[in-house]
Amino acid sequence: MAGIPAECATFFIPGGAFGACGKPIQNSDFAVALSSANYAGGAHCGQTLTVQFQGRSIVVTVADLCPGCAANGIDLTEGAFAALADPAVGVIQVTWAFN
Repeated sequence: MAGIPAECATFFIPGGAFGACGKPIQNSDFAVALSSANYAGGAHCGQTLTVQFQGRSIVVTVADLCPGCAANGIDLTEGAFAALADPAVGVIQVTWAFN
């Protein structure tokens, strides 16, 4: 997949809290928080991106900002992360691109 070079993906547990895009996020949502470098002041809110890890692929919606993420790093909801890997792993190397 052409896109952002492989970067780290972590996960968060939003518990229904409002993300930086202004909507509540549930743990089971397939949502993502982008790094400050990719968030573009919220310009990507509501856009989808495809995330790949070890032959698995998911589509997530931009719902939040991850100020602690490195450039091109992403923070997935627990549900989205679990679709790619066991959350006990904590951090995985992924590739991703906007759809």
